[in-house]
Parts: sequence; C-alpha cells; structure tokens
Amino acid sequence: MPRRRRPDPKVDALRQRGTLNPRPERVRDVLFGQSPFFDAKDLPQVKYEMIRRVQVDRVPVAGAAETFGFSRPSFYAAQAALTRGGLAGLLP
Repeated sequence: MPRRRRPDPKVDALRQRGTLNPRPERVRDVLFGQSPFFDAKDLPQVKYEMIRRVQVDRVPVAGAAETFGFSRPSFYAAQAALTRGGLAGLLP
C-alpha cells in the first residue's frame, strides 16, 4: 500500500488564499534554490523578488521574467500592482 503524503500546511494556506504559484518549477532564480526562506510556491514572494531583481539588481525585464517563470506582460502587471497597492497589491 503506498504511503500517503502528509499535507503541507503552507501549501494548503497558500491555496486557500489564492496565492499558490501554479508553476513553481519554472522559478529558476538562484535565491530560491539556496534558502528555504525563498519559496517558489509563494506567488506574491516570487513576484516581489522578480520586481526587485529588475529595480535593485538592474536585471533586464525579459531576463527576470523568464527566470521567475513569467512573461514580460505579467512582469509589468505585477510591477503596476506593487506600485499602486504596495505588497498588498500582489495579493489576489
């Protein structure tokens, strides 16, 4: 009989709030592989870090969007949402 996987409470909470990244495997940014603090399943965190890469680290938009698993239009939509509403703007 196969063992049942224990539910992950963080994944459950992200799913309930609509903030679960549907494609965490597309996030290839180095920080998300180095520290458990950075969670590719946490969509607002991924979007924030993508925007920060462009604004602080001066990574080109196309490169940042690809590294974080987004399109350029999605980057600009997230950037506008952050500008309008702060971190809360990245929430659904």
